[in-house]
Amino acid sequence: MEEFDIKKTKVEKEAIKLLDEKLVHQEKILSYKTTASEVYVAMLNPNDTRIIMRLKAQLKKRIIPIKITEEDFYLLTNKYFGVGSGMLYQMSETLNIKNSEYKIDDNKDSAEIIRFVNKVILDAYKRGATDIHFEPLRKEVKLRYRIDGVLHNVPLPASIKGIYLAIVSRIKIMSDLDIAEKRLPQDGRIKIKTGEQEQDLRISVLPTVNGESIVIRILANQKSSMELAKLGMEKEKLDDFRDLVKRPNGIILVTGPTGSGKTTTLFSAIKEINNQEKKIITIEDPVEYQLDGISQIQVKSDIGFTFAEGLRAILRQDPDIILVGEIRDKETAEIAIRASLTGHLVFATLHTNDAISSVTRLVDMGIEPYLITSSLIGVLAQRLVRTICPYCKTEKILDNGEKTYYGKGCDFCFGTGYKGRTSIHELFIINEKTKEDVLRGKSNFEIKANLKSEGWSDLKEDGMLKVKKGETTYEEVIRVAW
Repeated sequence: MEEFDIKKTKVEKEAIKLLDEKLVHQEKILSYKTTASEVYVAMLNPNDTRIIMRLKAQLKKRIIPIKITEEDFYLLTNKYFGVGSGMLYQMSETLNIKNSEYKIDDNKDSAEIIRFVNKVILDAYKRGATDIHFEPLRKEVKLRYRIDGVLHNVPLPASIKGIYLAIVSRIKIMSDLDIAEKRLPQDGRIKIKTGEQEQDLRISVLPTVNGESIVIRILANQKSSMELAKLGMEKEKLDDFRDLVKRPNGIILVTGPTGSGKTTTLFSAIKEINNQEKKIITIEDPVEYQLDGISQIQVKSDIGFTFAEGLRAILRQDPDIILVGEIRDKETAEIAIRASLTGHLVFATLHTNDAISSVTRLVDMGIEPYLITSSLIGVLAQRLVRTICPYCKTEKILDNGEKTYYGKGCDFCFGTGYKGRTSIHELFIINEKTKEDVLRGKSNFEIKANLKSEGWSDLKEDGMLKVKKGETTYEEVIRVAW
């Protein structure tokens, strides 16, 4: 008997709709192709004459049964009916809780809700998602995963709307939040086990006009590559950056917008120089990645424990290396500079568009140029670009005869042509010539022109190098660095 091949068989969306969700899951069958007189049905048990006769009577066509594996059946039902559809179709009929409060207790329905939430989290984790978004809209609930920095819609069964309150309650219970509180935002954490590993999830609940929106951040998928050599830095830049992080004192800044991988780069650097001879203390908002052998402090602005206050306290703890989550104001910048001038190595992030602009940003905060040049030793600016999917990577010849690559799109990469991310960088090292330019008050444009004359490469040029190597596309570099 012919077997269903998920890689080669074309599935017709209209054919899928011939059978309702309940029947599909009850009988483990899936109609996927039709002709004028036939319907092709993938079945776990293609010898079940009872269901074949039933379908023949219902659809008024000849039924062609095709053997399908259980794994392929669940892959297809997830794709066309939504994640967890087989769990929810009966529950939505029995619960039907649109406006009432739902409390989870030990009953059959609550067990199904628990299984569904677990399935979504595991599905997102396996796909490499960093965030899960549950968004209640007026007529539906939307589920999206952020993968490689981009949100992707994930199909959900239509029945989800009727049980969304139960899902919210379950997630609140898991993260030790107040089930009854529906008017205020809430934040929590969940610890889960995947195999032998314990993973951290961060939960944010936000009330909207259509219900509570939930974002689950999967921290494990954000810290998977905490090694400098795996961050995508070109060899010359990597060697220069490693030289900086081995200096005994000074300030090293990493700049870029939110979600550009700044924290991962800083922790990768600290991980490389972390040994028993140095005391390392960090102050963050919030603490996302916990590293062995390092003292980590969390900012608590609501009680007045700011970056500046925390930094003052850290200096009394006799540290060798300090990491400041973000320099947001003059006070924090001044304390960081003072720390670097008294023999400490200070790492910090700053929100600027490029490396050279960090000097202007500090001057705008009220820091004197002579203090900047005497403390700042280097600035790394970075962006994350998606890498071409290895499964559908295709060669393309441009009009000028140059060879380039792109991803055609496949099931492995959600049809985007991209899978995974790498980073592009520009490294601004403060040398004697640069110090002179800063002290003379030269513009960013003039400083950049001087660096370029010495062979310095910026973010765009670093990105285009990766395009030539076939790692990413021209469109990606334009998206993040132009």
